[in-house]
Amino acid sequence: MSINKILFEAALISEKQFGFLESIRTEKVVSLYYELRLILYLGILLLTGGLGYLAYENIGEFGHFLLMLLMAVLAGGGYYFVLKKSKPYSNFIVKESSVYLDYIIVLVALLVVGLFTYIQVYFDLVEELLNYTSLLSAGLFFYMAYRFDNKILLSMAITALVATFGLTITPVGWLKSEWFEATDLYLISIIIGLFFIAVGYFLSQKSIKEHFLFSYQNYGLLLFYGGCITSLFVSPIWVAMVVAIIAGGALYYTWKSKQFLFFLYSVLTAYIALTYLIFMSLLENSDAWIFMIYYFPITCVSAIGFFISNKAHFKND
Repeated sequence: MSINKILFEAALISEKQFGFLESIRTEKVVSLYYELRLILYLGILLLTGGLGYLAYENIGEFGHFLLMLLMAVLAGGGYYFVLKKSKPYSNFIVKESSVYLDYIIVLVALLVVGLFTYIQVYFDLVEELLNYTSLLSAGLFFYMAYRFDNKILLSMAITALVATFGLTITPVGWLKSEWFEATDLYLISIIIGLFFIAVGYFLSQKSIKEHFLFSYQNYGLLLFYGGCITSLFVSPIWVAMVVAIIAGGALYYTWKSKQFLFFLYSVLTAYIALTYLIFMSLLENSDAWIFMIYYFPITCVSAIGFFISNKAHFKND
């Protein structure tokens, strides 16, 4: 017997409510909320991409300065429109009267990024201004994220702030091994990761946009664990043991708090650290390859079996 039936028979819900809940349970009623949001975001990206293509094809006709001015006017006009139509700031979740305001403010943010990029490339100031424009974008996006209660802008702000410190990697740079030439950045990554985790926790304790906590924790843990994993390859072997212990502590906490995504991050980090320790200790052993043949299949199958057998632990998340 379903929970809806139990509640109905106990007279805790009406017949109309029972019928509505049953239609959801049997999937007769399906939400298109995320699909529609995805289509709207795709529309924004296509619009900005179309503007860029239009600029490229007609640069001689319009002129660079006119296009820069147009982007600035569109960004300013969009911001003014959203500011007038949006609700006042609140430390709690703000439900706007129109969902389109979220997409307009994201479009404004993308136009700002496009304008900054256009100016740097046109005047050949990329190397001189990249960090400054990244920092300026981060500050602007943080303000807009809190003012208009937008998690997408918060993600953009965090990304821009991280880029200010040079924590970026492109597919081309990866293939050229440029990432390993800047492995000293792992210390910055660890510090910034801890900083985001601490800021998110502090603001949550102060009841300031508590629903932003997940974003801070997610980016913070990714940066922290990324820095820790990188440190394994450029530091003494005892660092791997420290990373494994830290990840093990995080495993216990995330398991208790039923945070599946963060638990998964911790599992992967602990696994990489322990694997590194094991293979570094067997490096001088000529028969180590035999162990390697069995190690990865056994550990991977065991991990999959563990997650399957304990999936009910995270079912409410």
